[in-house]
Parts: sequence; C-alpha cells; structure tokens
Amino acid sequence: DPVITIGYGPDFAVLRSDGVRLDIPNMVTELQDEIEGAGVSGGGHLVVGSIKFVSGMREPVIDALVEKMEAAEIDEDLRSTLLRDDD
Repeated sequence: DPVITIGYGPDFAVLRSDGVRLDIPNMVTELQDEIEGAGVSGGGHLVVGSIKFVSGMREPVIDALVEKMEAAEIDEDLRSTLLRDDD
C-alpha cells in the first residue's frame, strides 16, 4: 500500500515514501515561495529527502507540507525501500 513516513524536529523534516510521488525538490521550492521568512531549504528525490526551516516557523511549514503530501500522486512503482522476493 502507498505510505509516507515523516520524521520531524524543531527545525527539520525527513520524508520517505513508498508508492507516492512526493517530488521533494519541488516541494522545497514551493515552500520557499509560499512561506515568507521560513528559511526553507533542502532537497532529495521523488521518494526520499529532507527539509530544513526556521524553528519558529515549524507549524506553518509542517502544515503546508502535510497538504502537499495529501495532494501527491500515487505511483505504486516508486519505492524508497527494497522489496525482497522470498520465493
């Protein structure tokens, strides 16, 4: 099943997805444009990446990030983890 895992702290978020096209570099660019003064930076790939931001702006950044994750395209062929064939 498609799943997104997010870990976050006072000034960062780490994202990993299986089956979801997050496009983290694009999310970073959008957050930079949308949230003035948040100091958003970071990057990664379609399924894994990290984002840094000003700790005082955590709530608006995480809220906007969640909205972007909710709108992300499902693509079950994209994986951040290795699948083993145990046959």
